[in-house]
Amino acid sequence: MTALLSPETLAQKLCLSTQTIYNRMATGADLPIYLKLGRLPRWREADVDHWIAAKVQVLPAQASVLVRRRGRPTKSEQIAARCH
Repeated sequence: MTALLSPETLAQKLCLSTQTIYNRMATGADLPIYLKLGRLPRWREADVDHWIAAKVQVLPAQASVLVRRRGRPTKSEQIAARCH
């Protein structure tokens, strides 16, 4: 049986805030398919794993070498560093 994830657990797994999960649900933005148990949204762990796998892009070998640019990291670089 597949585990069901709450919005809080999904947010931790995706390195997002819980509020971002609710915002994406309200706007119909990109999220894995979810179930509603009563009024509570729940995600099957297998669906989340498939969704993440579909989002991963395989980079060519040369593109995997990161070039550091000068100056302060961008906000997206700071968030990516925090989640890894």
